Amino acid sequence: MTVSEILNRNRNHSRAVPPLYRVSVGEAMHRGVLAVPLTAPLSRVAAEMAKHRVHCVVALGERDHGSTGRVWGLVSDLELTRIACSEGLQGRTAGGSATTEVVTVAPADTVHDAAELMAEHGVSHVIVVDPLMDRPVGVLSTLDVARVLAEGLPRPRGRAYYVAQLMTPNVLTVQPDTPLRDVAQLLSDRGISGVPVLERNRVVGVVSQTDIVAKERGPAPRRGRFATWFARPSKAAERDRLEARTAGEVMTSPAITVESWRTVADAAAVMLNRDIDRLPVLENDELVGIITRADLVGAFSRSDDEIERDIREEVVIHSFCIPDGDLDIRVRRGEVTLTGTVESELIAELLPDAVRRVPGVVDVRSKLHVAATHGDPRLEQLTHPR
Repeated sequence: MTVSEILNRNRNHSRAVPPLYRVSVGEAMHRGVLAVPLTAPLSRVAAEMAKHRVHCVVALGERDHGSTGRVWGLVSDLELTRIACSEGLQGRTAGGSATTEVVTVAPADTVHDAAELMAEHGVSHVIVVDPLMDRPVGVLSTLDVARVLAEGLPRPRGRAYYVAQLMTPNVLTVQPDTPLRDVAQLLSDRGISGVPVLERNRVVGVVSQTDIVAKERGPAPRRGRFATWFARPSKAAERDRLEARTAGEVMTSPAITVESWRTVADAAAVMLNRDIDRLPVLENDELVGIITRADLVGAFSRSDDEIERDIREEVVIHSFCIPDGDLDIRVRRGEVTLTGTVESELIAELLPDAVRRVPGVVDVRSKLHVAATHGDPRLEQLTHPR
């Protein structure tokens, strides 16, 4: 397969996949969830909707150990309007007004999967739940589905918290039987350092410049006049690499990959621990992009405004479900200052650590205070765990 054929195959494959199948929920959703406890007055829910201009609010219930965070129900703007017109908001709470038949999806699901669930259950919103943390992280609406259909979802500028936001989509790939000379030409012509190897739409390996250089170098020269007397024969794997003629024979396999919904900090840790320069990005075991060390360096050089936006939306609202505006976040030359009140000492401890994982953050200064518990034993248990 020639370089031209490789480029055309990748281009045609990208066009053939409809946008609803190509875009993940994590890319299309509105990040961050406007959440209230079950006891919140419905009037407060209305005020929060108006303030933040959202169409629904998540009602959070308690977990097994008393901490708030489990998705219990959903209060939509339509339901709020119906109650206000028929009964009035006085005396009503979020828990007593929310629908408990909440449809949830994961960030790695496709928008098509979410759209099918919306149609099946007759809802206009689904809640996106992180399967690792078991916490709501975003909302996907029918308007978001329409936006993907119309625009194909352009890559957001300046965002670099999740792998999906930083990766390069529409990745060039080769097959195991692609001649090694064509792979070398592809890397040279496109100015890239490595390329995934696909077999039946699955990533089976990666061919890098290092692999090709090792092949071109040949066996290491033997030194010394009598070196040949004591030289050991090459290992089988080394001989195979030296005799390789195709991508499949020289590739590094199995490929080390990362899911698109993982954080950039997760990807950086894998690269450092495994001493590699790039990671193919997967969604539902299918290749959707690639992220490199060069991408990580670029993310580290972002502006303070871009860093602050990721801290506010991805960490404060998204990961810790803290309403926008409750904390003051200042970023100056990558140094972050957090000021405000949080509900427990545990959050006061974990939040600065999470902020440090945002690409571009140099240091974090915490001025967080813990809210008074007012004698509530459940909050006492949270604030002072045994």
